[in-house]
Amino acid sequence: MPVLPALAAFLIALYGLERRQLWRDEIATWAASTKSMEALRGLVEVTDAVIAPYYLLMHGWIAVFGESEASLRMPSIIAVALAAALTAVVGRKLFDPMTGLFAGLLVAVLPTVSRYAQEARPYALATAAVALATLLVLRAAERPTWLRWLAYAVVVAVAGLLHMVALLLLPAHMVYVLSLRRKKVILRWFLAAVAAVIPVVPLAWIGSEQAKQVSWIPEATWDSTNNEIVRVTGSVSVSALIIGLAVLGAVTLGRRGALLGTWAVAPFYVLLLISPVAALLIHRYVLFTLPAWCLLAVATVTRNVQPAAGTATSSSWRRVVLPAMLVVLCAAFALPMHATNRGIVVPGEPDLRGAVAVLAAEASAGDAVGIHAGYASRLQDGVNYYLRRADGPGLNVVFTAWPGGVPTYGRTCRNGECLRSAERLWLVGAPTDADQRAGMNPSLKQQLAGFEQVRVVRLTGVTVSLWQTTERA
Repeated sequence: MPVLPALAAFLIALYGLERRQLWRDEIATWAASTKSMEALRGLVEVTDAVIAPYYLLMHGWIAVFGESEASLRMPSIIAVALAAALTAVVGRKLFDPMTGLFAGLLVAVLPTVSRYAQEARPYALATAAVALATLLVLRAAERPTWLRWLAYAVVVAVAGLLHMVALLLLPAHMVYVLSLRRKKVILRWFLAAVAAVIPVVPLAWIGSEQAKQVSWIPEATWDSTNNEIVRVTGSVSVSALIIGLAVLGAVTLGRRGALLGTWAVAPFYVLLLISPVAALLIHRYVLFTLPAWCLLAVATVTRNVQPAAGTATSSSWRRVVLPAMLVVLCAAFALPMHATNRGIVVPGEPDLRGAVAVLAAEASAGDAVGIHAGYASRLQDGVNYYLRRADGPGLNVVFTAWPGGVPTYGRTCRNGECLRSAERLWLVGAPTDADQRAGMNPSLKQQLAGFEQVRVVRLTGVTVSLWQTTERA
């Protein structure tokens, strides 16, 4: 049975895999994971320490499988397939095979699942690790050998190392083991949980000193928390169905409902409580709650089909048809968001493929390339990524600059010396109808004083302009 959800999740995630270009965070993954180990160590001392283990994983993956968009995203696709399969196994363990099967299929059809399956970031991997940890805690509670608790501790640690927020699965597991009222199980779970958290503590400590990297996340409120719960499936209509059924299941399914309900809801409200200190509430960070939401929704449908006297066959039929209808209905409601998620450019991001296509088609060897935009260094990494894959002249980004900021020059263009000898400059900048020099730092304006703009190509989220020396123009 777990094979069907895994196959469904894998095939849905594969559809349109390379249609959407890499966006800023995925470019960060590529840039970090292709560095030497020494350079990667230097990077995580400054930023992204909390996902350094993921970068190490991707470093090895890229060394074997390459750095194409499909290759960068394949670990996440494999992870969502595992997450769907593990959801089915957890459902079988808690309820019955049919509940597990349809819960796994429901995970597979959710828009956010395929969206983050097609993303070179750790969210899908953390989701699979959390689902596996939940299966292992059920098995360990059933037969609490030290070997089973060791396996559980290792997987929880892996989940936390992949994405620290995933450790918020522990309150759900605590609720479950406490409900068993078996001292041996409670003690061993506690020891295993502590052992799992210890490896994550150093990353958390370093990450606390790099908090500015998530400073863009607003402090959570009750309204924003509820909005993130709705957003976690990727579709408002799908959320309305699943959340309504899940809430009913959480209060009617006893110990199993308490486990799944805490898994589904607690991470959101824990993040709300800690938000004044560390604002981390954003729906992709709690993607790992989706198996719980789906298990609750499907279990609510199947558990509330009560057989009447002499109607066992009819009841069994309904136990299959009703959850199947739920999956089909959610899949239908999700179709528009699946299409949106496979757009060529992530909303709010620049069309780097388009920008590089212009450079590949029109630039000449020896032309200089400059970046003048917000997140200039990340934009540079994106341009470099697609330039490596484009058939065109070898081009180098000679400077990057934020609007109004002092430019940073590359090794081949110290203090802008290369601009004095260049005849043509391609400027990749923010989308604007105004003169690109309007927001430049005076020192950069001075460097470009001898250039005149002769061509402008406006694309989604980015402008590519050609500048020539006034003598040539």
